[in-house]
Amino acid sequence: MTDPRPVPDGPDDTAGRAGPDDTAGRTGPDDTAALATELARVVAAHPAVVRLDGGAFGAVATYLPGRRLLGVRVGAPGEPVEVGVVLRADRPIPQTVAELREAVAAVRPGPVDVTVADVVVEPPRGAGR
Repeated sequence: MTDPRPVPDGPDDTAGRAGPDDTAGRTGPDDTAALATELARVVAAHPAVVRLDGGAFGAVATYLPGRRLLGVRVGAPGEPVEVGVVLRADRPIPQTVAELREAVAAVRPGPVDVTVADVVVEPPRGAGR
């Protein structure tokens, strides 16, 4: 009995068919949602970050099914991750931006753009008022 599946004879026989390597590096909506959520968690956990910020028009955002995650934009592989933050004024901004880039790149390697939307003067986290 012969196998009913076609056997490609050459490169043209596989054109248009998705093989296992055709999806390498691509992410689906679930992968993007998980990645964006993890990046938001990592950025928000930094002690100098007051909050994530989507910018003047909310352009720094990842669109997820049924919601929009402001302050983190995850593009296609190879595109930079964009992060928008409001920082505390008690630490040097260049140092904080470098730390945020490192933290984001540890989760998703590649370029990271950090936009500091605002700086606020407030007591450090955990300080009594």
